[in-house]
Amino acid sequence: MRHPSLYSIVCLCLLATTVCASRISAQQQEEGRAAKLRREMSSSRRVGYLRQREESGSGKSVFVLKDAYDKKTYRIIEESGLDLAAFVDRYVSLHGDTESEASGTQRRFSVERVTAFDDREPVSARASIVRPAAFEAVDARPIEPPSELDDIRVAALTDGLPAPSEVLGQTQAPLTIDIDTTPDNYVIEAPVTDFDWLRPPATGNNGLGGRAWIRGEYLMWLTDSLRTPALITTSPTGTPRAMAGVLGETDTRSLYGGSTINNDPHTGARIRGGFWWDAAHKMGLEGEYLMLDEQSSEYQATSTGDPIIARPFFDIVNGQETAELVAFPNVVGGSIRATALTNLRSGGVWMRFDPHGTGSPCEARSGRKLDWVLGYRYMKLEDDIRISEDLESLDVANPGTFVIEDGFTTDNKFHGVEVGAVYEADRGPLFIEALSKIAVGNNHQVANITGFSDITELGLLERFPGGVLAQRTNIGHYSRDELAIIPQLGVTLGWRITRRFSLTAGYTLIYFSNVVRAGDQISTDVNPNLFPPEAVPFSGALRPEFAWRESDFWAHGASFGADFRW
Repeated sequence: MRHPSLYSIVCLCLLATTVCASRISAQQQEEGRAAKLRREMSSSRRVGYLRQREESGSGKSVFVLKDAYDKKTYRIIEESGLDLAAFVDRYVSLHGDTESEASGTQRRFSVERVTAFDDREPVSARASIVRPAAFEAVDARPIEPPSELDDIRVAALTDGLPAPSEVLGQTQAPLTIDIDTTPDNYVIEAPVTDFDWLRPPATGNNGLGGRAWIRGEYLMWLTDSLRTPALITTSPTGTPRAMAGVLGETDTRSLYGGSTINNDPHTGARIRGGFWWDAAHKMGLEGEYLMLDEQSSEYQATSTGDPIIARPFFDIVNGQETAELVAFPNVVGGSIRATALTNLRSGGVWMRFDPHGTGSPCEARSGRKLDWVLGYRYMKLEDDIRISEDLESLDVANPGTFVIEDGFTTDNKFHGVEVGAVYEADRGPLFIEALSKIAVGNNHQVANITGFSDITELGLLERFPGGVLAQRTNIGHYSRDELAIIPQLGVTLGWRITRRFSLTAGYTLIYFSNVVRAGDQISTDVNPNLFPPEAVPFSGALRPEFAWRESDFWAHGASFGADFRW
């Protein structure tokens, strides 16, 4: 097993940096928002979560609220006509007066009116019919339509205007409220419905909206190529038989292999979806599955001797490069076909959770959210390389036909634990989603090598084990388990077409360590005495010999899709 690469260490550092930067940004944003709201608020209003607990010593139940901005805890006194029990464990705005206990160490707040900020009745119903004011006011300046309800204030912003809760806290039946630029001038008009597009998804405002979502994407990716030795070569007509197709000779040229193959862009699809367990978006379940189209490359040729076609290898008995002839004048002719296939699949399921509180309704509605993820990752990478020959002897003294095939197949199946972070930011009709994850687990490596030769002489067909690069010395099924890591980075940009439907574009980078590729398992060191029918008595080393050869794999590219939330 190899040590994790520098790339993996860099991904871990990026993950840590992303999390730290996001938390610092969230803290700065909270401090800025708190300072602004403190200026807007006086001692007549408190905002926070309303709780109910037993007062020590008395055995009585009392209402308490920890203010979201000054971080102080208040004992809540309800005025007659109010029922605070209906608002327990909800995010609320309380209107009334602040009082101090005689000792001065505890604070009390006498409530005259209460307004809930969450989406449980009745605030969301009122909010749905708040419309912007006309823009004709002398000092008005246009603003963009707000993406979240907490941003709905006035059509023209000026300092000193009341917070949304004062507008939404009206006790009358639902009405359309037209807000002028004068702070206390509220004009009541007939309801209108022309601004329905301002409303968020009906099930909530948190994060990017909605309690459940599904996203489908079209992928256009590049993947790490297959690397193979030169598998098929040619030489100019007239080349001596002993030099035909031999690597190292001046005129020998590779027709297939000797560099990278399966390195063209190819397409695929990915589907991702999930849901939140709670309205505050603190805990959710998400999953995805992606597949890339099978990538393939092929070479085939037929010749009666011109052009010359050969399969090179290193003769370990004589210690020199040589080649098995596929087509050579007056010696042999026929056809050869080589194919290489690569398949990539991946899937996972994970929990998304917000352990440090930025998933609260107030925070989530700010349009920014950072979640941790913890779950399971699966990935499968397959390669297959096959070389087939169908030959006929052109030597009248030695007639016969030959069918020769070599096959090299590898399979990597990864199962592991995945951790990381997902950051979401929402700005009007646009949103961004960034993720950084790493999976650590077991990669079950499998290598299969097959080969045979069918020789027909005088009408008699006989099959022998072994081809050219696959002989009885390396043919077989091999498997083992190795530790591997899969870091992943991604970013997605979205544009809302409607309240629930968005178009997306993004980029993803995936890295897979400690994999086995089919091209790496091919050895060109061959003892020619193994060629069927095998020499008797046999002499020389048993080559080719199987040995595990590992490498790393990467895949990256663009994605284009659609996102639906409800």
